[in-house]
Amino acid sequence: MRTKVARPAAAPAIKPTTPGNDNDRSAVKSLRKALTILNVVANAERSLTIAEIALRCGIARPTAYRLVQTLIVEGHVMQDRQDARIAIGFAVLPLAASLLDRNRMRVEALPHLQALAQKTGERANLGILHRDRVLYLAGVEKPALPTIYSRFGKTAPAHCSSLGKAILAHLPEPELHALFERTPLTVHTPASIVSRAALMKELAETRTRGYAVDRAEHVPGSYCVAATIFGARHDPVGAIGLSGRALDPLVKHRDLLRHTAELISHLMRDQA
Repeated sequence: MRTKVARPAAAPAIKPTTPGNDNDRSAVKSLRKALTILNVVANAERSLTIAEIALRCGIARPTAYRLVQTLIVEGHVMQDRQDARIAIGFAVLPLAASLLDRNRMRVEALPHLQALAQKTGERANLGILHRDRVLYLAGVEKPALPTIYSRFGKTAPAHCSSLGKAILAHLPEPELHALFERTPLTVHTPASIVSRAALMKELAETRTRGYAVDRAEHVPGSYCVAATIFGARHDPVGAIGLSGRALDPLVKHRDLLRHTAELISHLMRDQA
């Protein structure tokens, strides 16, 4: 009778370490830091030094210097020859232009923005909610000024702008409360609403009357009214608004404003 010899258990297979894994992780971290630098430089009110960029981004100064030099070479930021400060570069413009030219809401809204400005004699704006803030996609100046499509790329706090409140008013309640947890209700003017209860009441009133109001809550002396643009699932995808130096003249155009928002919403649903 043959005796069976017990074999030792096989050792667990050791997965070979792929050198590329660490390199990939390092590349992703560098990319994230470079994008952070771009955002910080773009959102700064003035050009920044390397030290200021490093501090605002929370990264080491040598790392900031290395990444900024790469961004300079690629044209995404530029350095002043006299004071060596860093500002956003022209290479970002083709990227922005490509996005704006292909954004369907902006394309559909532009002729109606211009018509709204012509009929009301006020400035007309288009915005969406992006990263919990209002992001302006377009604006048409009042007829008394040169007709230009401007203001795109600017942002404003959602809780104290009419465009923001027009969108917030129709968000599902869980999304709204999650946004409040992420974004504090900060004071910008004496008229800013910084109480969550007061803002919820304001949003309820916005839904009832069909338009939102900014009573100089973001910028002193600047008023705005806005109506919501709805998508295919009746979700708030943006807002259109009128802005000026007094509220009453803007409110008089509320019916035309709401009609224009409904028209753009209809165009968006038809092509969904």
